[in-house]
Amino acid sequence: MEISSDDAENSNDSFKNLPPVNIQSSCSASSSNSSSQSSTKISKTKEKNTDDRNNELASKKTSKSVKRNAQNEKLAEKVERKRAKELNKIYKPGECMKYMKIEMHPTFLSKWYAGDVEREVGQAGAKIAPSPALFDTGLVLWKRCVPLKLISNQGQVEMSPSEERCGHGLCVMTASDAVPHILRRGLAGHVRQVSEAADAKLTLVVFGAEDYFKSAPKRTKENKNEVITEMDLEMAITDLLVSTGCDTVLVNQGNELALLIVQSTKAIAEAPYKRSRHEFDDQVDFYMRGDNKKCVAVDKDGNGLSNLWQQMISVLPLCSLETSRALCSNYKTPLALYETLLSVDGVQTIANLGVTRSAVPGSRARRIGPEFARKLHTLFTAEDENTVIE
Repeated sequence: MEISSDDAENSNDSFKNLPPVNIQSSCSASSSNSSSQSSTKISKTKEKNTDDRNNELASKKTSKSVKRNAQNEKLAEKVERKRAKELNKIYKPGECMKYMKIEMHPTFLSKWYAGDVEREVGQAGAKIAPSPALFDTGLVLWKRCVPLKLISNQGQVEMSPSEERCGHGLCVMTASDAVPHILRRGLAGHVRQVSEAADAKLTLVVFGAEDYFKSAPKRTKENKNEVITEMDLEMAITDLLVSTGCDTVLVNQGNELALLIVQSTKAIAEAPYKRSRHEFDDQVDFYMRGDNKKCVAVDKDGNGLSNLWQQMISVLPLCSLETSRALCSNYKTPLALYETLLSVDGVQTIANLGVTRSAVPGSRARRIGPEFARKLHTLFTAEDENTVIE
């Protein structure tokens, strides 16, 4: 194909008519665009790095807070476990006496009939706290040492008391001291006043009533306002019980008084433990602790399981001791007996099992019999809980 000269001139003229192009401005524009894009990329990269760093710091803080919370929870559980262990010691029988304090007036401790009190109380593990502030010299009260804890009192946090007062007490008086109250029929009122002042349920302890009636003169018209009889004492005790609900204990020896104080201390110390145990027993339909006859001891290593298995068989009807021994010697576990009874000829196998009469030497062995074998089959394989074993 050939191009003419006129076409070439026209093409040259068209190129001449084109507007001029600024190469420098286009280069600068392209360079500015590239620099702006690169700066944008750098800023985005910095923002991304900053976000990653912030996320990393936040995750570290979160992990630290989680670890700190876990450590705090473990510490709280440890403290709670330690507190529960201390509370178990405080109320556990055998150790609870160590945390009991008996408040007595020094005048009461100096009496001749209270000479054995300190010795018996010390041997029991309790402590005597002489308290001159007691308003009645014959008053005996109890306190229990408890661990400290934080409590809220009118919006302020403070420590709880280290001792808690028990709600029972003793009011000890001699028979000669009780005579004026009995003569004017004021024994019940006197004990009521002492009980209200002590804020405790009291038990009246009358010491030396037997010696008083032995040495007291006979009651006559002249001395009827000075001497009481046994009937007067019984009437006063009855009135005290009916009107105030206060029990009365008569003691005649100093060691009896000391043992009474020790027994009362032990009863008060173990009361919370026994109360919690009774509350647990009330939740079931039967009294499991009473079913403790003919029990078999099994230690942690499993020693005694064979005796327990034999005992379980021997309590069944129509089962003697020889029968249980024969069954347990052939079937060492309940599972072995159960698998035998599930077989086709299991009942016949059990029925043909021989039982030796150990008490009769030279006697022939007898069979267990089909009746007892059938009852065992029903007992071990019945799926209906209302099935009656006849």
